[in-house]
Amino acid sequence: MPTQEKPLDSRVLITGGTAGIGLATAFALSEKGHSVFICGRDEEKLQTAIAKLEGVGPDRRISGAVCDVRNYDDVSHMINAATKAMGGLDALVNNAGVGSVESIETLSPEDWRAMIDINLTGVFNCCKAALPALKKSAKANIINLGSRAGRYAFAGGTGYNATKFGLQGFSEALFLDLGKYGIGVSLVAPGAVATGFAGMEDETWHLLPEDVAKVIADILSNDKRANVNWVEIRPGLKQ
Repeated sequence: MPTQEKPLDSRVLITGGTAGIGLATAFALSEKGHSVFICGRDEEKLQTAIAKLEGVGPDRRISGAVCDVRNYDDVSHMINAATKAMGGLDALVNNAGVGSVESIETLSPEDWRAMIDINLTGVFNCCKAALPALKKSAKANIINLGSRAGRYAFAGGTGYNATKFGLQGFSEALFLDLGKYGIGVSLVAPGAVATGFAGMEDETWHLLPEDVAKVIADILSNDKRANVNWVEIRPGLKQ
């Protein structure tokens, strides 16, 4: 059989990269030799995460910036910083997200807006601002972190379900919009992950952030002719 060429390392931007799935993804990609740029809203957490990541990859190609994805100007500056630091951009992982589990009777307008603004508008802002750089890449990908809550509603999920259902539709339409540029679009939809998300107590049967990070790394290793549109990751049998 003919020898396959090793794919070039990608330059990857990860939002919400200071903890949980985002940080695990930064570790996984760094270990594979990708250049990684992370962002988060807290400067101290950002620097702590970068310090943890330094030395993981072969060339220590780790950098980052503080960014609030709700603000388009903030995102534009962050994208510019990422492309400058890495010499371009091949992949965007939209991981930043917040959630709360509350009935509509007790869900505050402030919490509703926070989920919509970060989980949906934040993804739009990052995709929109990153497009010029991604169009220049021969292997561009956008990976959006959804959830099984984007297909299956639950009590107390009027806010969170709304954002993840919306993100699934956004991702499917985005794929159709960007196909002409050869930009891949994938939605990764895990079930419960042991990150303490939305104040949930971690359970032994929960997925680990590393499980999700592996799927993201696998997607980026695919040939561009094979777009993974949607992946659902379910926890195994409860222990």
